[in-house]
Amino acid sequence: MTRMTKYRKQIDKINNKILKLLSKRMKVSEKIGECKKVRNAPIRDEKREKELLNMISKQAKKHKLDEKFIEDVFQIILSESRRKQEK
Repeated sequence: MTRMTKYRKQIDKINNKILKLLSKRMKVSEKIGECKKVRNAPIRDEKREKELLNMISKQAKKHKLDEKFIEDVFQIILSESRRKQEK
């Protein structure tokens, strides 16, 4: 097995972990949506989103990841989370 093949297998395993975590996150988002409906709270909480993005930005720096890239990724995740909560 070549080094590249080993690295690709590592990437495949990491991708699978990311997908499992995203699935878990969406399930929790749905539960949050249920709580919001019971409380008659709005789906979008801009204050919470801003806090989350600030926290994520700090973590991106800590892990030496491009902040814009990570913000874009989390904007997509937040958008999908809101969509799940609206169901």
